[in-house]
Amino acid sequence: MQCLLREKPRSLALVNKDHALMFHSVPQNKNSLSVCVAEFTALSEKPLEGFRKISSHRIYGTLGLIELEGSNFLCVISGASEVARVRDKERVFRIMEVCFYSVNRSNWDHIRQENYSPDIPDGYDTDTQGYDSYKYAAEPFSSLRKLLTNGSFYFSLDFDITTRLQLRTSQTMTEPQYDSMHTQFMWNEFMLRQLIKFRSHLNGDEKSALDGCRFFTCAIRGFASTEQFKLGIQTIRLSLISRLSSLRAGTRFLSRGVDDDGNVANFVETETILDSSKYCVSYCQVRGSIPIFWEQEGVQMFGQKIDITRSLEATRAAFEKHFTSLIEEYGPVHIINLLGTGSGERSLSERLRQHIQLSPEKDLIHLTEFDYHSQIRSFEDANKIRPMIYSDAETFGFYFENNEGQSIVVQDGVFRTNCLDCLDRTNVIQNLVSRVFLEQVMIYTRQNAGYDFWQVHSTIWANNGDALARIYTGTGALKSSFTRKGKLSIAGALNDLSKSVGRMYINNFQDKGRQETIDLLLGRLIDQHPVILYDPIHEYVNHELRKRENEFSEHKNVKIFVASYNLNGCSATTKLENWLFPENTPLADIYVVGFQEIVQLTPQQVISADPAKRREWESCVKRLLNGKCTSGPGYVQLRSGQLVGTALMIFCKESCLPSIKNVEGTVKKTGLGGVSGNKGAVAIRFDYEDTGLCFITSHLAAGYTNYDERDHDYRTIASGLRFRRGRSIFNHDYVVWFGDFNYRISLTYEEVVPCIAQGKLSYLFEYDQLNKQMLTGKVFPFFSELPITFPPTYKFDIGTDIYDTSDKHRVPAWTDRILYRGELVPHSYQSVPLYYSDHRPIYATYEANIVKVDREKKKILFEELYNQRKQEVRDASQTSYTLIDIAGSVAGKPNLIPHLPANGVDKIKQPSSERSKWWFDDGLPAKSIAAPPGPEYRLNPSRPINPFEPTAEPDWISNTKQSFDKKSSLIDSIPALSPAPSSLARSSVSSQRSSTSIIPIKPNKPTKPDHLVAPRVKPLLPPRSGSSSSGVPAPNLTPVNVPPTPPPRKSSASQRSGDLLASSPEESSISWKPLV
Repeated sequence: MQCLLREKPRSLALVNKDHALMFHSVPQNKNSLSVCVAEFTALSEKPLEGFRKISSHRIYGTLGLIELEGSNFLCVISGASEVARVRDKERVFRIMEVCFYSVNRSNWDHIRQENYSPDIPDGYDTDTQGYDSYKYAAEPFSSLRKLLTNGSFYFSLDFDITTRLQLRTSQTMTEPQYDSMHTQFMWNEFMLRQLIKFRSHLNGDEKSALDGCRFFTCAIRGFASTEQFKLGIQTIRLSLISRLSSLRAGTRFLSRGVDDDGNVANFVETETILDSSKYCVSYCQVRGSIPIFWEQEGVQMFGQKIDITRSLEATRAAFEKHFTSLIEEYGPVHIINLLGTGSGERSLSERLRQHIQLSPEKDLIHLTEFDYHSQIRSFEDANKIRPMIYSDAETFGFYFENNEGQSIVVQDGVFRTNCLDCLDRTNVIQNLVSRVFLEQVMIYTRQNAGYDFWQVHSTIWANNGDALARIYTGTGALKSSFTRKGKLSIAGALNDLSKSVGRMYINNFQDKGRQETIDLLLGRLIDQHPVILYDPIHEYVNHELRKRENEFSEHKNVKIFVASYNLNGCSATTKLENWLFPENTPLADIYVVGFQEIVQLTPQQVISADPAKRREWESCVKRLLNGKCTSGPGYVQLRSGQLVGTALMIFCKESCLPSIKNVEGTVKKTGLGGVSGNKGAVAIRFDYEDTGLCFITSHLAAGYTNYDERDHDYRTIASGLRFRRGRSIFNHDYVVWFGDFNYRISLTYEEVVPCIAQGKLSYLFEYDQLNKQMLTGKVFPFFSELPITFPPTYKFDIGTDIYDTSDKHRVPAWTDRILYRGELVPHSYQSVPLYYSDHRPIYATYEANIVKVDREKKKILFEELYNQRKQEVRDASQTSYTLIDIAGSVAGKPNLIPHLPANGVDKIKQPSSERSKWWFDDGLPAKSIAAPPGPEYRLNPSRPINPFEPTAEPDWISNTKQSFDKKSSLIDSIPALSPAPSSLARSSVSSQRSSTSIIPIKPNKPTKPDHLVAPRVKPLLPPRSGSSSSGVPAPNLTPVNVPPTPPPRKSSASQRSGDLLASSPEESSISWKPLV
């Protein structure tokens, strides 16, 4: 890959052997955002005429675009070294050298940026060989360049380095998915944001070609390393990847505690990976600051003074956000708190315990407090923590996949370790936790790790601690000799003392400037905005394709029948006709059937569910469906899935099979904090032609008052269900979510039962918990449900229509529900009286609009529009890319760039006038094309002044002879007006006008010209004629309360010859809307 430059008109290009990604400059002014034009094209089109090499170095990719001091810079990686190889085709590189090239200015073309030394041993060393701080201090990119080349940034060209192994499938391990990158760990997200948006505008073939070029590079900050060695007769690779979060990034004393979004300082996800020819194993743990609002001063001579800045109540929201996101991402959390008993650290520990006790997620949060300083004197003492964590270590497990990429075991839970800085003490204990995990792997794989293996493991963890400490404090980690050798030494103690002194100096005198550089990289400075990328070709083509969709697509309707039944463990039966075939309901094309409690939820079934029951029900449903098909194609089972007692099965007509593809299934556990499958969800998705459908059946937490736990189950399922290529349940056109949600009615048994008997269902629905939670936006956003017209479906005495008469007297409720998302057309929603369970089954019918795209027609139309547009743009860019006029258009086509406010902020608009309204065309003058039906018509003076007031009066009336005579006599009585009448003359005219009432006349304001008078009626008269030939101004024959049409505005761009965007909308054929 190379970087090329064209000076006139100025452009940059990233080029590989087949394609080029070009960035063209756009003239800017101080009141506009930074904009440049992007273009992706094949080299076969010969787009590189006039380009030359700007650097002889190999380019590994671009980190993105950033605006610095009014210039748009393209940042490219020009030096890198391979530091890790996770699997055979998954390499990790450390960024050693970057270059900044200006897209729109030539001021810095003469600078040879390759002079930076790639060997920088200390991330905060300003005296690195090869870095001339005086020479580069004046360049706008000097601080960013120094940060990016300090050895703490890593990238991969082969896989998504921002995501841990468990979330990457074998199908995508060599295909980075830019749409699903983990932005929390993506440090150049701000710089790359517009490029990823540009990628989304490309068609499928171009998008694949762009991805194959590897132009875009996602960078993490932290640590990565791989060590290879022999374990028995196998060659093993041990890799460690630490990903530092960018959401609350900063230096030691400027980034502490938590923010209001639940992001904590120094949050790091560390993944240990063991790879061999037979298997690949991964284990994740995290570290992060105590999620409380606290601060600490830099220079403290006597003890650690910690200031907790918010009360317990004011901190709860941020605390809950932090742990909710952790639980959704990793599962249950075990906190290892290493703080001591000093006054400052003790206050943090006490507050942490209080928050855990008050947390609604407390059942999923375990806390182990281990005073590191008082407990550990040697490496053997660190083993004291093993009994405290071993139980959860076994429960959480690890991720294990075989050599075919199939997941055998998954990790469900995470250890979260913290001390004060989350560096030195934390690294020692995380090393121990990683060792516990590897010991489990050795037992699982029946291998034996010797001394050499554990020595390599300790060394790589010590290097990890040093790297993370340099990022946060400026020096290597303390106690690193303890981690490397397992014991403390005098030399190690002296080294720690030296590092402590260095930390004090750096943190107090250098961190402020480094914090500003970090904020600049992450796009968090005040008034900092990304460089806008405008693609004049694809944005126009995609816009036109959406408008002309009917030319290459067909639509048809498909009937879908969705049914749900909590079986309470009953046996399979074929007596389901009333449920699956209601009266007056035609046979559907697709039947989606969900069951809950298909087996009894015994401990044995929870551990290992028997699929025999599911198969029996599948056979019964299929037999019923085909029994109804007396003629034509029958039904086939498309796919089924099961999670203990929750089962989902989908049947479709045989005639539908050719149109169905990409069928996938997945499950998500939510029972016992995500460990057990007694509660959870099963999902199946597929594409019907070019329309994506997803069906989910779930069984949520039980209990009359446990609606918070049910809300949590929803969030866990919504975020945790993932299909291949990172697709979530919301990446579909239609989603139907149904099952036993277990939401209750917040009334007593004595209140509910009489209301059911009296048919007061609407009253009961007001107290329905699911309805309330949906109205507050806590669950199922953007989902809909048909009105409920059937009585509560739970809980009945089995075999009767009588609600629960047991001692518990469970309150009847609509626990079984069917919700949908998308533009489905619902037809029915009912329950059915089947008596096999304590629930009643429900069903709903929908009609889905299925889109079938003729890809050949779409491709032909795309190429036609693409070539036409490309020629227009290329013709206009012969001299310069001034064709991109933010307020203009291209070749008479509508402009596709939205209005960009001054300086990138949405400031207050300019005040409107009678001619110009800010809501019309970005403040340009408004214009009406209203005209009378004929020359003999005039405005009706009897119409109300308010044009929207209902009236029977017509807009226009005919000029009768009588009214014309009266009007003429009135005009004759008015003296001729000079171009600039005196105040006396205006007064005279005003008095004469006031003496008659033939036409309501509004007097002119002395300081406002006639053409600025506010209109009183909706339509406007056509433009008035010019002056008479005698040179005397013609009298105004129109009613004076109606202003003449203002003269057409002239675009400033119209005076630029050769500019494709020069023509203004008035000068083109675009019609204008009436002024209202």
